[in-house]
Amino acid sequence: MHRPPLAEKLPPLTARFGIRSARQLGRDLATVLRHLPRGDRFAFDLSSAGLLRPSLALPAYAGFVPDDGVAPIFNFFDRTAGGRDYRQLVTRARQRDWRGGRLSYDEHDGTDFVCPPGTPLTAAAPGRTVAARDSWLRGGLTLCVDHGEGVVTQYTHLARVLVPPGQLVERGEPIALSGHSGIDMTQFFPWVPPHVHFMAWVAGVPVDPYLAEGEAQHGATWIDGNDPAPASGPRAGDAPLDSLAHPPVFAEAARKLLALCRDRAIVEEVERVSDAASRVAILEDSLHHERYAWPEPAHAIALRPPGDATRVRLTLPLPASHYRGARAADTRSSRPEQ
Repeated sequence: MHRPPLAEKLPPLTARFGIRSARQLGRDLATVLRHLPRGDRFAFDLSSAGLLRPSLALPAYAGFVPDDGVAPIFNFFDRTAGGRDYRQLVTRARQRDWRGGRLSYDEHDGTDFVCPPGTPLTAAAPGRTVAARDSWLRGGLTLCVDHGEGVVTQYTHLARVLVPPGQLVERGEPIALSGHSGIDMTQFFPWVPPHVHFMAWVAGVPVDPYLAEGEAQHGATWIDGNDPAPASGPRAGDAPLDSLAHPPVFAEAARKLLALCRDRAIVEEVERVSDAASRVAILEDSLHHERYAWPEPAHAIALRPPGDATRVRLTLPLPASHYRGARAADTRSSRPEQ
């Protein structure tokens, strides 16, 4: 393993965990304690111990990357419930990844690429940065990029956002620094590897960018098939940036949806943003990750016009200067059965 130079100095330690103030920490811990007895959120059990991977975590926290430039994948998207349910679980009871293996956890809705804090993360396709959310209870600092055709990517557990919402970015352009923010990273530090939780969304629904054997092509899959690589710049067929400047969304539908929200803090967060595409990105994220705040009719409201999501293909959100690919960091129990 070797230590590549990192892009910038990281913020203070508490900010790297996503803790902004004592008041915030007290409020969020009270929320956790309210839900623990009910088991409806923040649930973990003995099976969660499988997420403790010191052999991956300690070298990454020390700033090392593999000599071969292949990033370890800590968790894949859960094909049993990922993208459909979300209760902030870290249990490992029913999960299955795209290979049929168990390198995931229940309801996991993204792909976790292990990388040292401070790694420059890159846009997985050309697009426009549309929203940044910062919730210690839900992954810490998160950045969203809209790629058109109803496709949005998300980058979570960040230390710092480099490109604020509203800017156009090329494929492979640095947009954020990786970190280890959020409650899950805080409570299991330093045994859970630092990583970017990378999500692909199509029409407001999280999808797996990997394709299972025999699975039909869908939107927001890897441009290089199931062996994704990073990009150092645009790829052939990329949409011109000026065509992505105004992502099509239904602004009036977003206003109607917001009126249904049961959580005043979410309403205030959305109302602080004037850009319609950013509002929609926040609402889509909230509808999935903060289900307690929304009545069932809210999920039937369309926020985007139909698009051809298969036109948007993704590259690794990792810098080509540090990495050339990614592979499953399987344990004996996570490998697919032969």
